[in-house]
Amino acid sequence: MGSFMEHMNRNSLSALAVLALASSPVVAGQKAEKIAITAAGPKAALIIKAEDIPISYPYQTGFRLGLQIYDPDLQTMKGGPFGGSATFEGKTKLFYGGYLVMDVKPGTYVFRDLSRQDRWALCFHNSSLQFTVQPGEVIFLGEFNSGQHVRELEEMAVMTGRVVSTNSEAVHFFDGITAPMLSPVDELSLNAVGEMMKKYMPNTTVAAKPANFSPARFGTGSDLFGLNRVCGGYFTKKAKPAAASPKENSSPQTN
Repeated sequence: MGSFMEHMNRNSLSALAVLALASSPVVAGQKAEKIAITAAGPKAALIIKAEDIPISYPYQTGFRLGLQIYDPDLQTMKGGPFGGSATFEGKTKLFYGGYLVMDVKPGTYVFRDLSRQDRWALCFHNSSLQFTVQPGEVIFLGEFNSGQHVRELEEMAVMTGRVVSTNSEAVHFFDGITAPMLSPVDELSLNAVGEMMKKYMPNTTVAAKPANFSPARFGTGSDLFGLNRVCGGYFTKKAKPAAASPKENSSPQTN
């Protein structure tokens, strides 16, 4: 049995908030100095700025931001639980001047979820964003409001009483989820990313570009036995018809 109340976050806006969460990624955050993207190379890279959320032992990450290869025509995620994912790990040693970086396979991606403490997650399925990264490109996604998303997850867990995971079951939230909160990218923020790359990514020879976002929705899946709904997982389907929600948004929300 896992408890979402095992560690208290003193900096949380909620008096009952928790400190740590996360879902297991297939592709994890990486060390910037090992990433080598060139204009003629087959791979690509993603960069995001975010707050390094404090964590408590034994957890490794303050948060994880999961992306997934996406089919916009079918409104489905591709790759299943063992492929097609790319995950930014909010781990102190993987932050470079406030940025997280990772190399990825080129393709179209969707923001899948924000997770903490291995089992708890916010699923962006009904109000997400998609973008495409080409071979030889480095794409800057902007500044992600990790702190606000973590607080939302903590508050949902407490308000619904879902603070305990029995038999290691996933505790994912699907309704009324705020769309990914990302600050717009401007010339000043791109220049700052360029300075970070010069310092920490010497093997990458292309400049970062801003992401071109568009709205996205996707169907959810279940665990292996089809008993519990999860964000991703097995048996993912096409998105259901859109339903109005006060928190849905068709563009990145600003911090």
